[in-house]
Amino acid sequence: MKKAGIGIPTIQDRARQALVKSALEPEWESRFEGTSYGFRPGRSAQDAISRIYIAINQGQYYVLDADIAKCSYREP
Repeated sequence: MKKAGIGIPTIQDRARQALVKSALEPEWESRFEGTSYGFRPGRSAQDAISRIYIAINQGQYYVLDADIAKCSYREP
């Protein structure tokens, strides 16, 4: 990907990214679990917290909070 002088993607690259996103997002959104909240359009941390409270009040006590940022593979 080409970048402008200060590391910002060029207008053409941003347009291509938006085109790919608009093509792929509807298909992938339909496959995600309804209780998945991470980095999804129209969902926020507050939505996830609300869902946690609902689950606890219904007697469901298992909540997974995972940070996988440092789990990515790096080539040596």
